[in-house]
Amino acid sequence: MSLEPVISAAAALQRLDGVAGVLLFKGKHSIHRQMPFAESRAEELRERLEEMLAGYRQVRRRMRQIYLEFDGGVLLIVASEDVSLVFFLTARADPDLAASAGSVLLSDHAAALAAASSEAKPAATGIEELFVTSPRALSQITDKAEPIVNQWGSVRKAVEGILGKVMGRGQASNLIDRTLEASQTKDPYRLPAAEVKKLAASIIEHVPNTAKRRQLLTELDASLAELQL
Repeated sequence: MSLEPVISAAAALQRLDGVAGVLLFKGKHSIHRQMPFAESRAEELRERLEEMLAGYRQVRRRMRQIYLEFDGGVLLIVASEDVSLVFFLTARADPDLAASAGSVLLSDHAAALAAASSEAKPAATGIEELFVTSPRALSQITDKAEPIVNQWGSVRKAVEGILGKVMGRGQASNLIDRTLEASQTKDPYRLPAAEVKKLAASIIEHVPNTAKRRQLLTELDASLAELQL
């Protein structure tokens, strides 16, 4: 089974704001690797992370997400069985958005990843693109890739900030969660842009005061325009 769709999807994750690097691997096999440092360091990182995750698997404690914060950035690891997707995040990144996008990728390509070898493969004709080492090569892949997620993380923050003018932060968060549950939206990150805008407006519509509701909807329109939605 071809891994090219998986590689394209992994490369597309670097479109997310604040994502400085992505590493997708299964055992010793680096399926996609684009990190902001030398290949040798990226390989050493893969080895250390695989050792750590293998240790958890041996004691039957399967880790699904690991968040490691360092002075220079954050490593976010999303794992499924023996496949691991690693994000190198800057301060601008939304970890929740990255984690959701990573989970979607692993779920959507579960069959191909399950069939992939866990052993390292030498570079050969037609395989070099598995190891993207230049911005140009990355651009060539991402230009062909479809976006994996929308901007729901940023939209939710904007809605919470707007609702914060008429209610507490906890109330705002609960209202958003209740609206999502009532609309039976399983994953807001997979909605088209038009549906995201409709969902955001439906949350504001719960504000009972008509004048305040109109004002908040106007502010929402401005916020969504800034996000280019």
